Amino acid sequence: MSNCASHQYRMYSSSLDLMMKEVARTLGNIDFEHQVELEKIERSASTKELKQYIRERLRAAHLERRQPYVALLNQLWMQQRGQSFAA
Repeated sequence: MSNCASHQYRMYSSSLDLMMKEVARTLGNIDFEHQVELEKIERSASTKELKQYIRERLRAAHLERRQPYVALLNQLWMQQRGQSFAA
């Protein structure tokens, strides 16, 4: 690998690392917010059945909200993996 190509690889790899960290941070924030909402439900005076229903709805919304970030993180990981094999 030439010096220039090696430098470009490091820059691109560094950029991927940064993007992956940002996406992982976003996922962490989404998960934290979900946990806060679950705790609010547990502290509420609602019936057990209503709490269960709300938890299920929150879980579905949570998974739907985080799915694009999980897909993006997987895509970035695959790109990074491809780079490491190319190096």
